[in-house]
Amino acid sequence: MKINLANQISHQELIHSDFQIREVEAVVRRDAFTTIHVHVPPYETNILRNLFGRENVTVFERTSKTTITPTHEYDRLCAKYGHDVVAKVFGEDDGDRLMEIVDGLMAEKPEVGSNSEALETDKAIEEDVKGGKKR
Repeated sequence: MKINLANQISHQELIHSDFQIREVEAVVRRDAFTTIHVHVPPYETNILRNLFGRENVTVFERTSKTTITPTHEYDRLCAKYGHDVVAKVFGEDDGDRLMEIVDGLMAEKPEVGSNSEALETDKAIEEDVKGGKKR
C-alpha cells in the first residue's frame, strides 16, 4: 500500500487553521431576574458551570457549527473568562488538555440516521403522552 504524503496535511497545519465544530446553546441563570442564552463550543459550558454553578446552566444541542482556531482557543477563553478560571477548569498545562478536547471535537463525524432516530423517539413519546399507545 503506497501513501501519497504530498497530499496529506501535517498536524501543525491542521491546528493553525480554522475549523467548524458543533456548538451548543447554554441558558445561564445569573440571578433571579437575569437569564442569558449563549451559543458556545461544548467545552465552554464547563467554564460557565464553574462560574455560575452547575444548577444554573442548562445545555441544549444545536445543529449549527462555530468556527475556531484550535491553537488560539485557550487564549480566547483566557481573554474572555480570565486565566485563573480557565486554568481551574482545564488545568495548568497551557492549553494541552483543552487541545485534546478540541481535537476530539474536530474528529467527530455526524452519525448517520441520528436525526431520524431522534424523530422516531419524539413521535413515540408524543403518542404515549397523547394516549396513542396502549400499555
